[in-house]
Amino acid sequence: MVDQSMRIPEKQHPDKQAKKDYELLVGINEQKTQLLKTLQMLLDEGRIDKWAKTHHKTTLSILMHLKNGSPLIILSGEVGCGKTALAQSVGTPLAELLGIKVKVFETPSNIRGNGLVGAISSRITEVFESVLSKLKNDEVGLLVIDEADDLATSRSQNQAHHEDRAGLNVLIRQIDAVRKSGKRLAVIMITNRVVVLDPAVRRRTSLHLIFDRPSGERLEELLQSILQGTDYTKKEMDALLKYCNAQSIPFSYSDLIQRVAKQALFEAVDQDVPFNAALFKQTLEKNEPTPLLGEQTIN
Repeated sequence: MVDQSMRIPEKQHPDKQAKKDYELLVGINEQKTQLLKTLQMLLDEGRIDKWAKTHHKTTLSILMHLKNGSPLIILSGEVGCGKTALAQSVGTPLAELLGIKVKVFETPSNIRGNGLVGAISSRITEVFESVLSKLKNDEVGLLVIDEADDLATSRSQNQAHHEDRAGLNVLIRQIDAVRKSGKRLAVIMITNRVVVLDPAVRRRTSLHLIFDRPSGERLEELLQSILQGTDYTKKEMDALLKYCNAQSIPFSYSDLIQRVAKQALFEAVDQDVPFNAALFKQTLEKNEPTPLLGEQTIN
């Protein structure tokens, strides 16, 4: 039975708000496509079996590797680039693709517990067992583990405490147990510091998607989305691109949307003037990009 102090957030998809959130994630179309395709393949064995019967007269040995493979996916990269938002909203397009409801669970913020001996290990076990128990055999689920480096830091790290190493061992066993359970559950780990994840975790990934700050076509797509509905000119767009590209540190998605665009919108409302490219650029010039994450190496 799960510790009553440890609530496991759960949402059922499709969900109208999640659909909107997913559609608003611009500039990461490649990651969205890859994640959705991989989840569909991991969780819809019927489709793969049907394809195999259609195209192959004999059984493909590679299919056994797929069926026995790990349900783990890692989303890594810079802060503010859409990893968590994508993991939390992908359940809706997945539900639409599979034609069934999808349950999305998240590990609780207090999963590490109170620091007592065995607390991390027991709470990790409780989360996985609880999630699996809530999934019927005909249901599909996603377990999202945000800030995964907090649970899966490499055992070779000098500062790794005995409890952390024990928790990591349990985490690895529970990921393996998902595959053996026969339940259709995928585990999505999110981290800003993939280099500190234990090699045993990284080896188990069926997909590793890297998120970085927008540039090139992705930056232009994001800016176009922000200014959609305004009468911006090509000259104004070029000026915005030039300014963004001139920064030694690129702006993140959240920099441009949550800080700059919101501030510009609030300013437009306060001044009772239209929101436009000029106001957005003025606001942009008053903001600095959030610092990049420092590269960390494993000792």
